Amino acid sequence: MTLIEVGVALCVAGLMLAVAVPALSAVTRAQLRQKTGQLAGGVRSMYGSAAIGGHTCRIVFDLDGNSYWSECAKGSVRLSREGERSQNGARVASREEELLAEAQQRDGLSEEDRERAALAQKSLFAASPDIPKTELGGAVRFADVWVQHQPERYTAGRAYLYFWSSGLTEEAAIHLAQKDDVYSLIVSPLTGRVKIVADRVDAPSEKR
Repeated sequence: MTLIEVGVALCVAGLMLAVAVPALSAVTRAQLRQKTGQLAGGVRSMYGSAAIGGHTCRIVFDLDGNSYWSECAKGSVRLSREGERSQNGARVASREEELLAEAQQRDGLSEEDRERAALAQKSLFAASPDIPKTELGGAVRFADVWVQHQPERYTAGRAYLYFWSSGLTEEAAIHLAQKDDVYSLIVSPLTGRVKIVADRVDAPSEKR
């Protein structure tokens, strides 16, 4: 091959690459948009379902497994005034959850701890059919999740977005990412509406 032929071949290859890269990027963003829209629909659906059914429900975000699903409580539920505990960007099990685990393993609890474990047992959450376990799939992942009862953004473990039978939820900022692209879902606590932003943004009340 002559130098001219080699030069022409390189030019053609360069043009093909220039066309392919934006097309691949568009496909990547389409996957992220689709997963973001699907999750936003789930949040809105859960808001209406909890209010109509008169139940306290929540969406569980499994940040390690890049999946989410819905759960509803058997009885009334109260969040601790002290809020959740966290460590290194992950939720730490509550005292009630620890007591439940201990109660299942042994009977040597104090009377006060047994009462707390019994109350926790009554408000246990069970999987609901509203949102079956949904995998984000592909390269889409949870970047982080912030809900107003959390002390910080969670980047690992599980996070919970609660929905009350009174027709309220919690303010939240959920970030989905695929490579360098990030989409934000901002949840309104009064209406359950979800604002989708094709960028990283925080909830209005989130501490910075």
